Formats: sequence, C-alpha cells, structure tokens
Amino acid sequence: MSGPTLAEQLAAFVTGPAGRDLPRAVLERGATYLLHLVAVALAGSRADSSQPVLRVVRAAAGRPEATVVGAGRIASAMDAALANGASAHALELDDDHRTGTVHPGAVVVPAALAACEAAGASGPTLLRAVVLGYEVMCRVGEAFLGRQFYRGFHPTGTCGVFGAAVAASVAFGLDRERMVRALGIAGTQAGGLAEWRTDGSWIKRLHPGRAAQSGVLAARLAEAGFSGPATILEGPSGFLQAFAFEGATDADAITRGLGQAFRVMGTAVKPYPCCRFAHGAVDLALALRRSGIGPAGIDAVRLRIYKTDILNYLHRPPTTVDAQFCLPYLVAAALVRGRLGLAEVSEAAIRDPEILALAERVSVEEDPAFTAQYPERYPTELTVVLRDGRELVRRSDCPSGDPEAPEYAGDPGRLAEQVREHVRALLEETGYGDRAEALIATAAVLPELPSVRPLADLLS
Repeated sequence: MSGPTLAEQLAAFVTGPAGRDLPRAVLERGATYLLHLVAVALAGSRADSSQPVLRVVRAAAGRPEATVVGAGRIASAMDAALANGASAHALELDDDHRTGTVHPGAVVVPAALAACEAAGASGPTLLRAVVLGYEVMCRVGEAFLGRQFYRGFHPTGTCGVFGAAVAASVAFGLDRERMVRALGIAGTQAGGLAEWRTDGSWIKRLHPGRAAQSGVLAARLAEAGFSGPATILEGPSGFLQAFAFEGATDADAITRGLGQAFRVMGTAVKPYPCCRFAHGAVDLALALRRSGIGPAGIDAVRLRIYKTDILNYLHRPPTTVDAQFCLPYLVAAALVRGRLGLAEVSEAAIRDPEILALAERVSVEEDPAFTAQYPERYPTELTVVLRDGRELVRRSDCPSGDPEAPEYAGDPGRLAEQVREHVRALLEETGYGDRAEALIATAAVLPELPSVRPLADLLS
C-alpha cells in the first residue's frame, strides 16, 4: 500500500497545524453541541436504562478520576465515558449527523470530557477534542453511504470508536504516531447491532457508551505503547471491508476536504425524543396541527419515506423504545397532542386510545426514488385525507434542527439560541432546572477555562 494510510492522514491532520488552530466559528459550534449533549446526558441519567449502568460502574469502583453525570466523580475515565454515553443516548435526544448517519455527541463528548478531566486538561483542549472527534466519527460514517443499517449495524456504535479515540488522544496529548495506534486499537473494538428492534430492549442506548469507553481505552493503550494497525480502515481485513453493506463504501469521504468543511457544522440538534429518520414526518404533522387540522377531521394518513431499516411501522408499539422508532405512532401522537416531547413517548402515552386510534389509520410506503436521495436528503411526504374528502400533501427534505433546514437560512444564530432554550426546558422537565443557566454560562467561557472541572462539577 503506497502513501499514508487513512488513519495516518487523519492523525496527521489532528496533530498538525490545521487541527491545532481550528476556526473560531467551528469551536463555537462545538461548544453549542457540547452544551446540548451534557444537558441531554444529565436528563438521561434518570432514565430507567441508565440505572443498571450506574450500578455496574459503582460496583467496579475504579480510580475516581472522572465524573459520572448525576452521580459525581466516582469512576475511571473509561467507566465514566461508558455511563455518560449510555445516559446521553437514553432519551433519543442527542445530536445527529445526516450524511454520516451517526450520533456524534453521545460518543465524542463523554469520551472527551472523561479523558480531559482525568488528564487535568483545559477548556480549550476539551473543545478541540470534541470538534476533532466529531470530524473523524462523521467522516468515517459517511464512507458507508448511510447503508450500515441495512446490514444490521448501528453506525453510532461502529464508527463512534474512531471519534472517541481521537477525542481521548487529544485530551491525553498523544503525538501522531500514537494516535495512529489508537485508531487501530479502536477499530478492532467496533460493534453495535440493531437487534433491539425485535423486542424494544435497551442495547441501542449502550452503543455510544461502549464506543466512548473503547475510544478512551484505545488512547490509553496507545499511550502505554500498545500497537494497532495503521491500515485499520482500508486494509483487506479492516473496518470498511468488515462493516460495509454489499461492499459499497466511499473511502475517500474520510479524508476528502479534510480541514476545510468541518462536520460539526453540519450536525443537527434533535427537537424530538425519537429516531431522527422520523423527524421530517413529525415536522409535517405538527405544522398541520398548528394550521388547525386535528384528529377528529382526519380519515387517513399516508406517508412516503426512504428505506431506513430502523424505523418500524407498527400501529401499537409495545414498548417506549419501539414507540421512539414507530412512524405511525409518532405522527399520530404529534397530530393528537400538537407536540412531541418526553411525555409523548412515555408508558402512559403509548396506551392513549386517541393516539392509537389515529395510528391505526396511518400507512407507510418506502419509496425507491426517495431512497436514491438518502442520505444526502431525507425526503418525506405526508398526505392527510380529511373526512370531507380533501387531501393535504406536505413534503420535507431536511428535518428541523439540521443547520441546512430552511428555518435557519439567513439567521445563523437561531440554532444556538434554540439549543439554549432546549437545554432550559429539558433540564426543568427532568428536575435539573436549577443548573441550566450555570451550564449555559460555563459552556460559553470554556475557551478561557484552565480546567474542565467547573463543567464537570455542574454535572455531578
């Protein structure tokens, strides 16, 4: 193999001048997403699925070098990354990258924060670790053309190990050679299966935590002298070969335009606690509800959407996890209640007879023409057939919360303000309202902080 490998190119970028001197706008966006993610993780630390992870971490009783959100500075960096990643994904509110089809924040931020806290690193180092971790994770995700789901893999778990390894390597101050090793060690730990779809179990929520934990472990092993293959990505038995659907990859996506178009700038904030692939349909349903179209006047709802292999089309989701991926249920809940928040994916809501009655009248069709545009676009068409015979047709190509959505055109500051509003509302709803303003203020001054401890203390 001639020339530098993909891992060598990534490490050279991260440790070189371009990776050390990131644009101000990129760092500011990184701080916005870091704020959002830690709030989501704090709220998610109270989820039922987060409690077993916390008990396991407490029982392990490692060196208390990093903070577990909602619990305190009680764990090793690896275990804190595990617990915090699981909490960050527990509510399905963590950020999402459209073309990478990954949730970068739930992996990268827990790894970066735990490693920075353990290393005694500064606020600027944390921001750099977050931005560069997003960059690598999203680019690796893009190489699979949105198709890892078709093979039964969860890209956040599989691709996340690389972003976490980079974030932790930045925190620990690894040089280029050791970072290459860390990427090699991370890649062999990649995993995450989509089998949660069969019974609504919690394994999906574990994937970001395991990826974050694996990335921190990879960086620490590389720092200690453990070796890993530089060809981990493109090698004959490497990551691209092992995890591709029908061999389809775009390896060049991993380094194309590296250092020019930063992936954190294209990452989306999720306004609803459900699968991102459902957000376009929920947007359309809520817009119709705001226009005065209520469930009483609806005879039927037809949806056309691209192939995802992750959404389900059940009319009565048996669990709250199933509900978060159930397109008929989510659209019906939005039309009935005029909102889609945590209450709409609760145990009580999934038994609401009014929502279920409307969900029975929702049909879904996967459209090959829409699939051809995915993942560059997320085309979704909603048709509502009214009882008076009229049909209302609405179309979405880019869900709200995505920086490329029409609502942000000409108003670059709107997304950051929405994040602050979401942080306040979410923390108030989940019992942490008294921390919201302090978290917002601390995230804003991270570039000036000599230590990440003030942020970590707010999460205890």
